[in-house]
Amino acid sequence: MIGIVVITHSSLAYEFIKAAEMIVGSADQLQAVSIDRSIGIETVQHHMREVLDEVGRDGDGIIILTDMFGGTPTNVSAEFLKAGQVEIVTGVNLPMLLKSISAREGKTVGELAELLKDYGQKAVMRPAEML
Repeated sequence: MIGIVVITHSSLAYEFIKAAEMIVGSADQLQAVSIDRSIGIETVQHHMREVLDEVGRDGDGIIILTDMFGGTPTNVSAEFLKAGQVEIVTGVNLPMLLKSISAREGKTVGELAELLKDYGQKAVMRPAEML
């Protein structure tokens, strides 16, 4: 099973996972990493390595979901990119996280990353246009 790491500024990653698990129940190989000004980058990198080892234990690959391109969570994650093994998708939202949990079996990491990018973008809507 593809592992999933959500890494964001502040505690947003933990809250995304808490909300997702409230909807779908407990999910395996899913972890949060938070970045805070009080934590040094070296500490975050070390913690990220540990988390990636844990969620990637099956060897099926890892998807890293980050809050925004160019931010520290994405920059820290970029050093772990590995073709065919570790992918990053930025702009995480709750629909994207839910889809990552439900669609990660039977896909390659690249296929899942592409699906999540498209799905996350399509999940952004303006209800006034539909009503």
